[in-house]
Amino acid sequence: MRQTALATQTDTTNGEQLDTIREVIAGGVSSSMRAQAIPEPLVVQRAEGDRIWDVEGRELIDLNMGYGPHLFGYADPELCAALARQLTEGAMTGLPHLVDREAGELIARLVPSVEQVRFANSGTEAIASALRLARAATGRMEVLTFEGHYHGWSETIMRAGKATFHEPAPESTAPLPGAPGMIPEALEHTLQIPWNDLLALRAVFEAHGGQLAAVICEPVMANACVVPPAPGQLEELRALCDRWGVWLIFDEVITGFRLGSGGAQERYGVMPDLTVLSKVMGGGVPVAAFGGSRTTMAMLADHRAMHLGVYAGNHMSVRAAATNLSKIQRSPEIYTELEKHGDYLEQRLRALFAELHRPALVSRVGSLLSVSLLLRPADLSRGPRAAAQAMDFAGQRALQIAAQERGVYFHPSPIEPWFLSTAHSAADLDQVVSVVRDALVSVTGSR
Repeated sequence: MRQTALATQTDTTNGEQLDTIREVIAGGVSSSMRAQAIPEPLVVQRAEGDRIWDVEGRELIDLNMGYGPHLFGYADPELCAALARQLTEGAMTGLPHLVDREAGELIARLVPSVEQVRFANSGTEAIASALRLARAATGRMEVLTFEGHYHGWSETIMRAGKATFHEPAPESTAPLPGAPGMIPEALEHTLQIPWNDLLALRAVFEAHGGQLAAVICEPVMANACVVPPAPGQLEELRALCDRWGVWLIFDEVITGFRLGSGGAQERYGVMPDLTVLSKVMGGGVPVAAFGGSRTTMAMLADHRAMHLGVYAGNHMSVRAAATNLSKIQRSPEIYTELEKHGDYLEQRLRALFAELHRPALVSRVGSLLSVSLLLRPADLSRGPRAAAQAMDFAGQRALQIAAQERGVYFHPSPIEPWFLSTAHSAADLDQVVSVVRDALVSVTGSR
């Protein structure tokens, strides 16, 4: 990690600073999901590499990494230089720019199923547009989703998710609204079934296949534990969509460019009709994209379908995408290293929990992990709901607070993932394991 002068710390504590932020920012955060991420006050002053520094001057190894975008670490010098240059040449004109072609060509080169894209500002925007395109192209209205998969907060797809995992599994395919204030009929054309349940998948197609416009999923579930597809799940999904004329949409907001240069679809060899990308593509700059074949994108290409957004495809965001994707294209070896580091951390943590006789669930795909303390043994074979009902939420929160005090930050929820970056060294991972050990002993008294 390059060395720079640490910004001057404040004379106040994290808690005091957070209180002042709450005076002008409702709840102290600008995304409701972040509220649970700070059970012990933490206000960031700056971030670089795999480290964050709080307003008290404490340095922490970060395993949240902005919820996943920073594959190359915070403040990546190449990205910073490209953004600084673009800022002097114009951040946004609302007109086509040469960087559009550069970034679009890189996506098409890296992502197997994509020939054309449209840019958006966030995963939520891109998913809403992808679903609208699928409905327009197929002339159908129903969309199939999977329990626990998160696809943003737009009105027709925001279902009650992981917050309801403590409840019994629903018997109906009708999902519950995900937030107060949603239009009661908003989910009228949305269905939901468990993830990795082939019988339920076949049954819902038999009942609704002729009415389905699209199926949308995270090819690796990553918003409520890391749950890879069961053998045959994605292949069956592709075959059923082909049989019934349904569009398959992969939400690769998290997995895109993280599980490999071609995302989860390259890793598992199953091609969707539309792919949604964000996070790693922007490296912390807000940008998203959705795309597919020229045939799939035809209604947007000839302007029969609609996709809007004043800031969609702004030059700063697209420059960030072009810079990060160019770096990925030049450096395919990073995924071998990330896989190696992910496996190393996984095995060290498994050994630690076994040594301390502490039930825990560790799941990983590539550089994406979930680490969950348990009240009783559990696995993910019966789905994330069953596993979540065995998780020790209070214990995990206590562990996170103790780890934060010792210089390591990760999300305090046991169903939220950890993210590794190229900035995390083997020595950093050893430090993480050491801190987790000390933190676990401090909160449980284990020896």
